[in-house]
Parts: sequence; structure tokens; C-alpha cells
Amino acid sequence: MERISDESLAILLLTSDLLYRKTKDKDQKPFTHGEWNKFAALLRKSAYSTPAVLYDKNEDHLMQDLLLSRAMANKVCTLMRYAGSMAIEIEKLTGMGIWIATRGDKNFPQRVKQLLKEQSPPFFYGTGNGELLRSSAIGFVGSRDADESSVEFTKRTVRKLVEERALIVSGGAKGIDLTSQNEALLYGGQVVSFVHSELEMLLRKKDFRKAIVDGNLTVLSAVHPSARFTGFNAMGRNKYIYTHSKGTVVVSSNIKGGTWEGANENLKNSWVPLIVRASENVPEGNRRLLEMNEENPMVIPFTNDSSQSIIELLKNVANKDKTKNINKKDSDLFYLVWPIIKDHIKRGYSFAELCEVLHVLPEQLEQWMQRGNNIKIKHSEPAVEQTTLF
Repeated sequence: MERISDESLAILLLTSDLLYRKTKDKDQKPFTHGEWNKFAALLRKSAYSTPAVLYDKNEDHLMQDLLLSRAMANKVCTLMRYAGSMAIEIEKLTGMGIWIATRGDKNFPQRVKQLLKEQSPPFFYGTGNGELLRSSAIGFVGSRDADESSVEFTKRTVRKLVEERALIVSGGAKGIDLTSQNEALLYGGQVVSFVHSELEMLLRKKDFRKAIVDGNLTVLSAVHPSARFTGFNAMGRNKYIYTHSKGTVVVSSNIKGGTWEGANENLKNSWVPLIVRASENVPEGNRRLLEMNEENPMVIPFTNDSSQSIIELLKNVANKDKTKNINKKDSDLFYLVWPIIKDHIKRGYSFAELCEVLHVLPEQLEQWMQRGNNIKIKHSEPAVEQTTLF
């Protein structure tokens, strides 16, 4: 395992409860997720290149450079003073086979960061082969008390995906999650599992450790490795399954509960396509998802006896999106005019001169200019593979 960087250690000092859960010392209480996002935004806009520069700053520096209040500057400086204690706790986790990846580390799942943006956690605890996080994967979600037909559908579908060399993403919980995970491992596949709690306890299980040692299982958690189950953490974990996958299979869902809420949250945010099991005996949640989204290209019905490849279905969705975008551009005059506008701006034409040359009203040119500026901003955003720290 690689030594944790100064930048990642600084982020953990400000966001991790590794020390606070142990001491309950209010001086060691980390930022909340929202507080960290606000502070990270201030850092990005400042002259500070990385969070690591905070080790050498005092309250006056932070108040002057970041415009922090005295109380917030004091909180940051106080937390940064515990670097030695935090390093010891990290070393203990390393001895157990647990690593920590912040948003800028290579073992942080990049699709999660790209799709969730500020909703993504500042770090994950993890164990296993980090290389698995860089391969395409298909998610599986479903009820804890799934019936036999749901279990058999899951096993059959997972085996076909493993044959197509796709990884499986699960939530590690009883029911469909563990069925998909165990079947993939049994069939020679590989799995990324986002668990909602008790990572430390899972490491004590023999078959679990073997899959990790063999390089076929990577497990991530956004909460402390000894944290117990809470409904809040379980619901929060769902979004990681979806956003790490290229598409997620909804095997069995009621009309309330984690599977239902997670599927609808995914559709609301348009993260990834849903492959929804469709047959006569599926639960009501499956039927409702299909009925409510009959015209939604992000929802794909998939029957028990389907011989179709999920990989090919997802490729078709991606190709339709590309075609739709191309057709939209072909019928939008902006994409024809904008290169001409850019060229004239480079040559020093004023706004009034552009209106005259292009024979357009100022209102129309202003709209095109605004759209052009948005394109510049969008293209300047970092790519998925980049390693920003926050």
C-alpha cells in the first residue's frame, strides 16, 4: 500500500472522524460534508495550490487569504495540529488491510466523482485491488427478501455478464446484493462492493478475505470501518452503486424501501440506465418503474428468459444519446455561427461590428455569446481521469 500523501492527510484531518469517534474531543470534530464542500470551494478560488499548504498557516493567514471567520480559522488550525495522531490511526488501518482514498487519489472511483460531483464523499475507506475500480461494471440491486425466481434471474444474468468480462457492482447486503456478488466470484468474475457499515467485521470472514487476496473483490465504505448499520448510511450507499456502474439491474423492488428510492433517485438525476426485470411475477415496484417510465430511454425492460446482452443494450442507449446530440447540433444554427463569431472576436471586432457583419440583432448576438461562454466553461472542466484533490 502506498504511503498517504500530505494532501490526502490534510483532507482527512478536516473531514474524517477517525480521531473524533475515539476521543469525542470537540476539538477533533471534523467538518460536515456541507462544511467541507464550502471550504474546498474557498481553497479552489484562492492562491493555495493544495490543502497541504494548510500545515504552515495560522489563523491570521486563513482569515486574510480565505476570508474565514476567526472561529472557522481556529477550527482549521486546530484540526491540522493532529497530523501525528491521524497518521497513527491510518497506520492501524493499513495493518488491517484497509486503505483510504480521497477524491484526488487513484483508488477513488472516478465515475462516482464525475457523476455525483459535490455529493461524492471526500474519501472512501477501501480494501482489495484498486485496479478493479478502473474497469467497466454493471450494478445489481434488489430486495433483501427476494424470492427464488429473483435469485435465479440474478445468478443467470451475472454469469452471462462475467462471460462478457464485465465487473459486478453490489451493495454487499443480504438478498440480491450478496447473491450477485457471490455468484460473480464463484463463476470466476470480479466485484466492487460498496458497503454501508462494518467493513472491519467483514474482513474477519474467511471467504471474504480470500476473494480480496485473490484480487477479485474490492470493497469500499464511506463510513468508519467499525460503524454500525443505519438506514441513513444504507440509503446514501445506494448512489455509489449506481454511479460506479455503466448501468444497474433492478431485480426486485417494492414500491417503498431502499431499492425503490435508489432507482427513482437515479432516474431523477439521470445517472445511468436502469435495466428492470420484467415478467409476470415481478414485484409491484418493478411494474411501476416500467409503467411510469414507458417512454424513458433510460429504463430498459429485461425479461427472465431474455437472451439479449446487457452490454449491447447499454451500448445502444449510448449510441442513441450520441445520435440525438448530433441531430440537435445539425438543426441548431448556433453551431454554424459560433466558429465565425470566435474568429471575428480574435481579429478584434467589437460587438457592434459583429452585429453589422453578421446582419443580426444585438439581442440575438448576445444570446449566442452567452452560449459560447458556457461552452468555454464546460470544456475547461477537468476530465474524469484527472486527480483534483477536492
